[in-house]
Amino acid sequence: MEKIHKTVLLKEATDSLNVKEDGCYIDCTLGDGGNSIEILNRLTYKGLLISIDQDINAINFVKEYYKEELSTHTNWKIHKSNFKDIDKIAEEYCRKADGIIMDLGISSRQLEDSHNRGFSYLESEEPLDMRMDTSLAVTAKDLLNALSEKELTYIFRKYGEERYSSKIAKAIKQDVSNINTVGDLTRLIYKVIPADNSINKNPSRRVFQALRIVVNDEIVSLEQALDNSFKILNIGGRLVVISFHSLEDRTIKNFFNDKQKKCEGELPLGSQFIAPTDREVVDNPRSSSAKLRILIKLKEGNEFFKMDTK
Repeated sequence: MEKIHKTVLLKEATDSLNVKEDGCYIDCTLGDGGNSIEILNRLTYKGLLISIDQDINAINFVKEYYKEELSTHTNWKIHKSNFKDIDKIAEEYCRKADGIIMDLGISSRQLEDSHNRGFSYLESEEPLDMRMDTSLAVTAKDLLNALSEKELTYIFRKYGEERYSSKIAKAIKQDVSNINTVGDLTRLIYKVIPADNSINKNPSRRVFQALRIVVNDEIVSLEQALDNSFKILNIGGRLVVISFHSLEDRTIKNFFNDKQKKCEGELPLGSQFIAPTDREVVDNPRSSSAKLRILIKLKEGNEFFKMDTK
């Protein structure tokens, strides 16, 4: 088994957690295990690492790839769950967290080895599924069938920020019975979007992003995860979040700013974040849009929080 996903901002994210060797840390997005193993290596046996992922394929990969580490580190616990339920998971161990990390978006493994779920617009023969958790009831194909032209226009515009949302939605509904695979949808989109808008990037990417977000209820889950994560942080605990597109980052920034406003001006509001170095972007082009934000809990209650970039 080989790793496919290359963890973005790995050192910066782990350093930002300020890991205490006997502390409790939660990795909300296990993926290929990059962040988790880095945290585990900084813990003693008295520390606790809880890793969460809703994708059973990611969990199975990590359990096999890191089977030696898991057999020798009984303080590494892995849970299949949506990270919005982080508070319930932490409650099982009767511990609050000293640090929580969320590495959002879709992983390289899900794009390149999706187990026939159609996350990538390049895998033309795969079905339009897009469920990270295959126990979910609704697929991307179901959305195309069930939603009206107006509703599809709305989600493509809101979650994909697609300027041709209405044209794409109209074309989909006119031919929806013939759209079953990734290739069926991408070919239709190529016909709808003017060619000069497709020179540098696949014109399907925004539509695929929107469908994936809605299928997995990603933004609502993120909002709930942020709120529940902050509740279970210890004083001095850190919430570290890496986002990859504007909708995610806007949600995080708004949450952080809301906490910051209750700090009575201790630190100025702003858009502090850590970005990948030029070297990392060259080595891993998928990191180019990443933004890392950090929030430190200073006191229980609804006041005294600060944002940090250290």
